[in-house]
Amino acid sequence: MKRRTALGLIGAAAAAPLVRVPAARAEMLDLDPSDPHQTLMITRKLAHTMDDSIVYWWAKLLRMAVVDKIATPLWDVHVGALLKTRDVDENGAYETTAISMVFYTDLETGEFLETFKNPFTGQEVEVGYFPARPGTQVRSIDESRKEQPAGDGFRSIRIHPLGPAVIEGDDVWVRDDAIFRMEPETPEAGRPFRGNDWSTYHGSLKDVANPEVLNAPATWHFNDILSYLPWMGMGDRPGDYVSRGFGRKVSSFDAMPERLRGLIRTRHPEIYNDPAGALEG
Repeated sequence: MKRRTALGLIGAAAAAPLVRVPAARAEMLDLDPSDPHQTLMITRKLAHTMDDSIVYWWAKLLRMAVVDKIATPLWDVHVGALLKTRDVDENGAYETTAISMVFYTDLETGEFLETFKNPFTGQEVEVGYFPARPGTQVRSIDESRKEQPAGDGFRSIRIHPLGPAVIEGDDVWVRDDAIFRMEPETPEAGRPFRGNDWSTYHGSLKDVANPEVLNAPATWHFNDILSYLPWMGMGDRPGDYVSRGFGRKVSSFDAMPERLRGLIRTRHPEIYNDPAGALEG
């Protein structure tokens, strides 16, 4: 449960754009966002890919603590992610295998944070990072609640709503949200951890409706509302752990912002040098 430096964002992201196939070469799909199977396909094309190629994402977020509706910025978050997909069944279900690399940096200096002085407690704490290792998840039209034991006296509950997708002119948006809970089965197990990840992916209808475009260019907008992470030392203080940010799908690590590339090379050279091998685990 451990979960303002200027960047050349535009130049870096555009360095190696994804390739579009002219629409005139293919018979365009007549997309219906009310059809859950088509919403799943739209999600896969924008957030992931229809083939077995590696997908790369970068994101820039601001992490805040919100207490009594006052937001206190804590640090910047730089995220680099890579993933691949595979078909699961004839209904369009698919599996993703993904690695996320998350880096916190000081708001003023841009330095990578290994420790952080909590502005609410005044204590210097060691920053907790999730390990950058592959994780798999099946995506389907099934929106039912998934619940299972999670060990150490907790129960995991996860809900993954499908869409909705919205089409206006040549713009396509689709939500890809996750609601998750780690609930203690007894009071002695500890505090619950609860979160809401809200993602919106955006792309072009010309790309999504073109069956020859398997990996559609896309941008990403993100917000989350979480419980405080234990390593922060917030104790019983009220409030929420919130972020907001944006990102873009690109074709390689080289197309990511310079600052993020440097962090990945320094902190995860094995992933930077062999992304396919890293995804294989």
